[in-house]
Amino acid sequence: MTDKDNSLHIPNLHPDHRGSSPEGSPSQTAGYFQDPDAQLSQSFKDRIETFVGSYSRTSMMHMAENVMVSEGGMTDEEDDFDAVSTHSSYLPRYQNQSTSRRNSEGTLHERTPLLFPSLQKVDTCASVMTVADSYPQQHVMVKKSSFLQSIFNSINILIGVGILALPLGFKNAGWAIGLVIFVFCFGLTNYTAKLLAKCLDADPESRTYGDMGSLAFGVRGRVFISFLFLTELITCSVALVVLLSDGIESLFPGHDPLFIRCISFLILTPTLFIPIRHLSYTSLLGILSIFSLLAVILYDGLSKPHAPGSLHEMAADASVLPEDWMAVPMSFGLIMAGFAGHAVFPTIYRDMESPKEYKKMVNYTYIVTALVYMTVAASGYAMFGSATMQEITQNLVTIPEYNQTLNRLAVWLIALNPIAKYGLTLNPVVLSWQIGLTSNPAIDDWLNRAAWRKPAVKSLGVILTSAFIVVLAVLLPNFDQIMSLLGALFSFVISGIFPLMCHLKLFKRTMSAKETALTYTLLFIASSLAFMGTVRSFI
Repeated sequence: MTDKDNSLHIPNLHPDHRGSSPEGSPSQTAGYFQDPDAQLSQSFKDRIETFVGSYSRTSMMHMAENVMVSEGGMTDEEDDFDAVSTHSSYLPRYQNQSTSRRNSEGTLHERTPLLFPSLQKVDTCASVMTVADSYPQQHVMVKKSSFLQSIFNSINILIGVGILALPLGFKNAGWAIGLVIFVFCFGLTNYTAKLLAKCLDADPESRTYGDMGSLAFGVRGRVFISFLFLTELITCSVALVVLLSDGIESLFPGHDPLFIRCISFLILTPTLFIPIRHLSYTSLLGILSIFSLLAVILYDGLSKPHAPGSLHEMAADASVLPEDWMAVPMSFGLIMAGFAGHAVFPTIYRDMESPKEYKKMVNYTYIVTALVYMTVAASGYAMFGSATMQEITQNLVTIPEYNQTLNRLAVWLIALNPIAKYGLTLNPVVLSWQIGLTSNPAIDDWLNRAAWRKPAVKSLGVILTSAFIVVLAVLLPNFDQIMSLLGALFSFVISGIFPLMCHLKLFKRTMSAKETALTYTLLFIASSLAFMGTVRSFI
């Protein structure tokens, strides 16, 4: 067997993440695996690339958490199906060991088939980032993320398009209840983010959120998380289509909504054919657009002396208590959606140079995130009161006194977010059905009979997947409804309820009475808010 056969072949990885370079090649000194004596100083460009590369690793690890691959086969030598593939002899050491290891409850703790019976789970930090056999591991220094890079990655994951609906969340709940919900979501997710590290440390070989679920609840826990992640990614993709469509409508009003959805389909679908290594570099666009929006909101509010749309004079109908109590449950999901990043926190923890600083990193991340969120939420609701729309950018373009050039630029930047993130978000879903398809021997044999079949089936499948997302966006046209569902169902479960349950399962015998009472209290409140918010999202 050759080294090429043994090496991990992942066509979509950023070149800096490949480890199969010949000794002395440029990628060995300038890439992900660096010679410790090389490049003692970095230029500004190098530093930017280092930050982006760190986020790229996080993106890839998150994607791998949602994708299953078969053991052997599907070598993808020519990027066919762009799927992740491994050789059976090249599976990570801890993956092979864990299939025969049992946890404290006696349940088989294994990284085994989930969505499809013949598939193996991709282990993020190991199989995605493993050094190729052609380059001996003992000569490689794996470069991990620094403290600042980890903060950047975490902020970039937390601060997303959900920020657009935060003012609406405060409108539905009023100042008093909105602030209480915000503080609760902030405290709950900050606490559970730290619990993730504790749960992972219960098994040093655990690397991902799915590993934590498997450790606590066996294979059923991993199956639950896998389906939940994939469903969440589909819902997020629908939200991105709706956001882009609303952005187009704001910039070019008067068109039929179905026509705009079709335009969004034509814009977004090609991004699914772009390799992940290129899409990862768009990560800077997301955080740039959000901070640009924050600056525009403050500038507009301070530049206008009188309401509506002014920070000098608060909207008269911005109330302390909610005007419609039936709308309050909508705010549960709208506010919680902004704190959903726990699916990736375990990989960030394992990717840190100094894991001991993880808790401090989480605190800094949440402080910055909370300040940005509260500024946008409070400013937006104070400026527009009961007229606050489902996306704050829609309000900005309705005030003629504002600097329209600046506002249109902000809307354009927000509209570019879906273009930058659609491919990253939907890629695991695409890879899952592709791998499921090729796991069938009869289908795989048919695909291999002619060189054109795999590319043709892949292209058709990608287009149909994107079309399915757009159809869902037509059926669920309201951005606030989708974000409320994302927050109430997925964010509360992934970022609140499930980490608490895992912690309770793994450490119940050693927990103090106070800690146990706190856990059950948080579980009750979070479950209640999740249930009410989910039901309200469908009404």
